[in-house]
Amino acid sequence: MRGLRFRHAPAARAQAPQRLHPGMTIALSAPAGTFPEGAVAKVSACLEQRGYRVRLGRHVFRRDRYLAGEDALRAQDLWQALEDPTVDAVFCLRGGYGSSRLLTRLPFCDMKGPCKIFLGYSDVTFLHAALGTLAGWITFHGPNAVEWVEHPADCAHTLAFLEGRKAFSWPFEQPQILHDGRASGPLVGGNLTCLTHLLGTPWAPNFHGRLLFLEDKNEAPYRIDRMLVHLALAGVFHAVKAVVCGPFVGCGDPDEIRTLFAEHVLPYGIPVVMDLPFGHDRWNHVLPLGVTYRLDTATQSFQAEEAVFSEP
Repeated sequence: MRGLRFRHAPAARAQAPQRLHPGMTIALSAPAGTFPEGAVAKVSACLEQRGYRVRLGRHVFRRDRYLAGEDALRAQDLWQALEDPTVDAVFCLRGGYGSSRLLTRLPFCDMKGPCKIFLGYSDVTFLHAALGTLAGWITFHGPNAVEWVEHPADCAHTLAFLEGRKAFSWPFEQPQILHDGRASGPLVGGNLTCLTHLLGTPWAPNFHGRLLFLEDKNEAPYRIDRMLVHLALAGVFHAVKAVVCGPFVGCGDPDEIRTLFAEHVLPYGIPVVMDLPFGHDRWNHVLPLGVTYRLDTATQSFQAEEAVFSEP
């Protein structure tokens, strides 16, 4: 059974932000889980040493159980950063859990300011989807900033992408190919668990004619199985043109994960490539969402086909 079919019309090109350059202001936001308070000073120092101004949300050090403050305060800080014309980019400090609790509190359809760089991953998938679906933004799937405390060099690696010094193009090898083919279209997706929870909501991406990116961490194989079945029954694999995957870290035997994707995605005849360097991996490359990409297993390449930033 191939599930339901999506009937969305193709959307207009997403809004692109300006690339970063030293002197710009970066807001650090805490939309989800908690983190050590001392991490914020270290993250700020990483950015300031590279010439950026750093702005903190008023409530960034609040705590509410496993959340980085009460929902209303986390939403207030994030919205102020997104709408403040003096802020050039918003970097999420951590994922974990909590981003989905903000969706009904943020009027994404009413955003007035220009698109700006929004960076994060994992639980931040909920916010990527909302900004892409309702505001029409290009957003940036990439490291949550507290990870730079353990790996300071990763800050420079991330900025190389966001400053336009590193191309959004990735080669891959034959063993990573699960099904051959080529496809082109806007990229949507993120964390598999979060994306599955978005299905049936107003914040879910439009999958029609898209390339789908998936990754996850610490989910048992039977849970990956269940989520892939859910996506199939919801018509997602019928709608998309290709599937590209980051690693599934701590999810059991990688061969078993490949088998699950073979069982649930290959019947649709679309190209599938595994283990690209995005997500819960040591090197979590910056991956713009909402941008048109070309995937070609013949040339073993995955690359952006259009400008990611709004200026040359």
